[in-house]
Amino acid sequence: MLVQLIHNPASGTHHDLRLGVLAQAFEACGAKIIMGTTEIDGRMDLVKECDLICVSGGDGTLRLVIAAMQKSGLKTPLCIFPAGTVNLVAREIGYSSQPEQFASEVMRGYLEGAEARLKEPVASSNHGPFAACLSAGPDGVAVANHSPQLKKKIGRSAYVWSFAKLFLRWPRQKFDLQVTTSDESENELSCEAFYVAKGRYFAGPWSLTPEAGMGEDHFHLITLSRASRRHFLRFMITIARGKDPENLPFAQSCRTRSLTIKNTGKPVNNKFFQEDGDEMTVAPQRIMMTDHVIEYCLPSVG
Repeated sequence: MLVQLIHNPASGTHHDLRLGVLAQAFEACGAKIIMGTTEIDGRMDLVKECDLICVSGGDGTLRLVIAAMQKSGLKTPLCIFPAGTVNLVAREIGYSSQPEQFASEVMRGYLEGAEARLKEPVASSNHGPFAACLSAGPDGVAVANHSPQLKKKIGRSAYVWSFAKLFLRWPRQKFDLQVTTSDESENELSCEAFYVAKGRYFAGPWSLTPEAGMGEDHFHLITLSRASRRHFLRFMITIARGKDPENLPFAQSCRTRSLTIKNTGKPVNNKFFQEDGDEMTVAPQRIMMTDHVIEYCLPSVG
């Protein structure tokens, strides 16, 4: 069995020793390993002959691999070793963070065949796919303004510190959306923040809506009509308590397959947007489901 192990050497969480242990764990299970890396511009050499692609990293690295697979038409099954700052997809699927356990469970899962894999329709903006989530609002500004050096030292807490500094000068932006819901009806919404949830988790162990989950052919859209300091804090506390934010008077949610951010004459600042915990360098114009499907090899405990 041929496994391509792809990692992001520029990631602040990259660790050569741990990557080597993971490669040895796969080899101990009988696999042959081919190493691969991601580049800043998204380029990578995917081995078409491999049986399984293992992404060692977080959701941002996974996003780059999905984009490369989508571009090349490669349909090799995937797995994700949770080695990033935030690992939303790996958390939802249930991958172990211990290299030996991860490799053995994934290898057993692979042998169970294609029918045992998670089929995940890919969501994308007009600039490319994303793995777990995309949002626009104050948290996007916090992602854009975080310190990569601090992130290397304290991990996801760097985002918390960046968010806390926003209270000195709170950012606000209006978004006008045209939404096509899952029943094909068209709606127009105006909001100050919105969230696209493709999976169950957001920013860690929290959920934006209890209905979201991988494997669905739609995504969940949560909008905040107001996102002042007070409104946003109330929204964050609701999420942290595991409550449904749709119960808030300024929030609403729906299932949708596409949405368009309308051009109202005033440019939308790209720093308000984040995807999978990374800043978007260009503000997206459209977010939609694609026809591309990723097969995730599920872990099997035997």
